[in-house]
Amino acid sequence: MFGKLQKTMGEVLELPPDVMGDGPKITVTGRKQVYIENYKEIVTFSGEKISLATSEGELYVTGKALVLKTVLPAELQIEGEFISLGYLSDKGGE
Repeated sequence: MFGKLQKTMGEVLELPPDVMGDGPKITVTGRKQVYIENYKEIVTFSGEKISLATSEGELYVTGKALVLKTVLPAELQIEGEFISLGYLSDKGGE
């Protein structure tokens, strides 16, 4: 009975999961800008592909003339001409 009455603070305040969790928050503005919060580290970086380690797995952005505009410990901004954004599968393939 008591277990059914318990709620997390996020449920009580009706906050979305991305606000309460430590997972990445990804904001895409058109095809020219991506803002990523809560990443762990930059895995690879080139003008055609950027890979980031996150709590959800390896996130990648592919495109042309990719540039890291802002790099802070928990957030970064990427600009360029984007082609795709996705996660690598657990098996290491796309």
